[in-house]
Amino acid sequence: MKKLLLAAAVATLSINAVQAAPTLYGKLNVSINQVDNKNFDGKSDVTEINSNASRIGVKGEEKLTDKLSAVYLAEWAIATDGSGSDSDLSARNRYIGLKTDGVGTLKVGKYDSYFKTAAGNNQDIFNDDTRLDITNIMYGENRLDNVIGFELDPKLLAGITFNIMAQTGESTTDNKPGETGKDSKNNGFDSVSTALGYENKDLGLAVAAAGDFGIKGKYAAYGMKDIYTDAYRVTGSYDIAKTGLVIGALWQHAEPTDQLTAYGQTYKADGSVDKAGKAYRDLQEEAYSITAAYKIPNTKLKVKAEYSSAQTQVSGLADRTIDLYGVGLDYQINKQARFYGLVAQQKRDWLSDNDKQTVVGTGIEYNF
Repeated sequence: MKKLLLAAAVATLSINAVQAAPTLYGKLNVSINQVDNKNFDGKSDVTEINSNASRIGVKGEEKLTDKLSAVYLAEWAIATDGSGSDSDLSARNRYIGLKTDGVGTLKVGKYDSYFKTAAGNNQDIFNDDTRLDITNIMYGENRLDNVIGFELDPKLLAGITFNIMAQTGESTTDNKPGETGKDSKNNGFDSVSTALGYENKDLGLAVAAAGDFGIKGKYAAYGMKDIYTDAYRVTGSYDIAKTGLVIGALWQHAEPTDQLTAYGQTYKADGSVDKAGKAYRDLQEEAYSITAAYKIPNTKLKVKAEYSSAQTQVSGLADRTIDLYGVGLDYQINKQARFYGLVAQQKRDWLSDNDKQTVVGTGIEYNF
């Protein structure tokens, strides 16, 4: 009997240890790209090896009670080519939280805004690609520090999701009017990102609406970054008649939270303007993206295509438009690995010469 009880105790401890163990996960995505006119100067053709947001992380969920669990995740960038847009082992998504089954999850940390995640895999089909990610041309692809967020469990309302996060600015000084897109002090939970969505896998349908309020972001047409912004985004995707042909779309509008009138100016010691600088009054960006992906029946091949465009307006200046378009072919070896190739181009309409950047590339992605 004692031996039986001992064996049962050891088995119980083993099960608990397995349940408590974190999951190691990651993605390595390396491509070789030939980039013509990289700097839009007519003389910057280059061959690149890109890491494409490769990453490694640990995550887990631990039962605290029958309904309540602790959840956690910590993720780091991996520069598989030795360099990249993310520094090697720099912080990506990371949080700790509490999950109530059938209700939702409360998370605290640093992770992707809900405005960003409202564009799913079918609306941003070249997500993470160094050259083709929509972050290269439009506002909104932000990962936020110092946030607390809540995510509604989709099971509660039959597939309806509602996510909201608030970000602390942790600033003790006032922003200078006209310089950052926010004139007031940023010292509390005064930046918000939220999204409302619905997904029905049986119909192959997913839709979402999202908003950013006072969230820092960039305006690619003018090379501006860290501008406090209000924005709204609508996205959707549909697997037509469940045939494997998925159409995706995204539309959004973005503008500074407060009027930009002093961005880029420099000042003398007495506080007067030293140089006229740049005023971006009435700055706003309208952007959209249309995508298509088709899984060829009885093969491991998927064909993908994307057309995205962002038009930026400033009072007194001509509009600037960036177009991004490309096609790709995936060969899915198994659930974890794929080979792919792509051809793409970015066009900037305000340049009189050398206004197109062309990319031809191939790569491999492995998920674990």
